[in-house]
Amino acid sequence: MESLIDSLNTEKWTEVSAADRGEGFVEYSINRNAKQVDDTTLALMIADDSGNPKTVTLSYTLPKKNPVKSVSRSEIKLDAEGKNVLGIDLDGDCVVLKS
Repeated sequence: MESLIDSLNTEKWTEVSAADRGEGFVEYSINRNAKQVDDTTLALMIADDSGNPKTVTLSYTLPKKNPVKSVSRSEIKLDAEGKNVLGIDLDGDCVVLKS
């Protein structure tokens, strides 16, 4: 099985342990029909446990790659505006955007 980092630009993203991922992760359902905005950016439709949907941007993927292609639920950290993905934790496979 591929790790999340295998589909992400490692100059922008880093793998971390679950203990070092930081605060702010929330579990979301992920719609598997991601929209390719450009070669390295995806628009994902996610929903919280109450079913409230929102579209978020996952940036700095490898060209034409979707690290959450076959994922239906994951813990995701979003920026303060709730529009950009800053981290993904898929059962302990954790990546965070470098600051």
